[in-house]
Amino acid sequence: MEETYEIRGTNLLDSVQKLLASVFETSSVTSMLVPVRHPTTHVLMPTLVSDSGELGGADPFSPCFPLNSAKLVSKLTKKHSNEIMAAVLRPCELRALVELVKIKQATMDNLITISFDCAGAWPNREYNKATAKGKGEEGGGETRTLEFMAQRLESKFNDETDKQLATACRVCTEPFPETADICITLLDHDSGAIGVFAASDKGREIITGRAFEAIEAKSLPPTRIDTMKAVIQRRKEAGKKVFDGVARETANMEDLGNYLASCVNCYNCRVACPVCFCRECVFNTDVFDYEPFQYAAWAKDKGTLRMPMDTVFFHLTRMIHMGLSCVGCGQCSNACPNDIRLAELFTAVGKDAQQGFGYEAGKNMDDPFPLSVFFEDEFKDVTGI
Repeated sequence: MEETYEIRGTNLLDSVQKLLASVFETSSVTSMLVPVRHPTTHVLMPTLVSDSGELGGADPFSPCFPLNSAKLVSKLTKKHSNEIMAAVLRPCELRALVELVKIKQATMDNLITISFDCAGAWPNREYNKATAKGKGEEGGGETRTLEFMAQRLESKFNDETDKQLATACRVCTEPFPETADICITLLDHDSGAIGVFAASDKGREIITGRAFEAIEAKSLPPTRIDTMKAVIQRRKEAGKKVFDGVARETANMEDLGNYLASCVNCYNCRVACPVCFCRECVFNTDVFDYEPFQYAAWAKDKGTLRMPMDTVFFHLTRMIHMGLSCVGCGQCSNACPNDIRLAELFTAVGKDAQQGFGYEAGKNMDDPFPLSVFFEDEFKDVTGI
């Protein structure tokens, strides 16, 4: 069982802010990407902080999850820098980052990753409704986070107790940090306390530094493993129901077209996806810039022509491009203006594709990306060899 340090503040947010400040103090980290709450609107956005004194609004545990920060880490790390940065990431963000590193879109060289037991998040619309009610109230955002976390921890991440939780979170079977340099444990600790352990040499060097000298080293709670297994089992059962439902609703091309019927080709899902990395998307080129006479001809041919065109083709192309790297973060659904259940669809397709290759996206940095390696005995049922 991992040796851990317990940090206790006035509440969970105070505890994690103390930890993050200690990372600055103990290490050569010069900046930190962390969700920070706007003081009046209570909206959280990833913020690059270079002064530990500015961590008072840091709030990684909030049910607000406006975007997957893996893309931002990619922007900040894919070119070499001598600066050492830390990034506080949800487990799904960390997995997306691992996928981006594998395809040379980011690097871990000068990066310290910090992750935590993720209680999940609400869809953006749900969080924005709650925010609107308390807009301008001092401490409103912090109170909302603490109430959310108290309920989630008391229920031991039982998703049935929070009906607002995003579907992507309800079916996520990897809400616990495994590969971060520094891992924050929340389940089965006393109120207000967090546990901290390292999963890498970089992390161990930090949490054994001078800022942690006065903190007593302990073992992780003995009940933690059982609690984690129970959460994962519930999520697997919930996921089976969701994915079986998606399979029934998209059993053929006509059904898939109906599932995606309200798509307006805004491409928000592509922009929000952390593992869509092409510098130029084919759908933004003149390949799909048809001439007026072509539209007229197709309409005459068929009698009707749905506009905009190519919506199903767009999503099929995305499935092919990112299915093997899908980490199920749910940001595609968050970004859709017409509330298409894209997260359920893409996660279901991604899981099937990954299972075919015996691969889990973002699970292990040492696992080669499926299309980068060849095994002589794979897919014999397809090749006939």
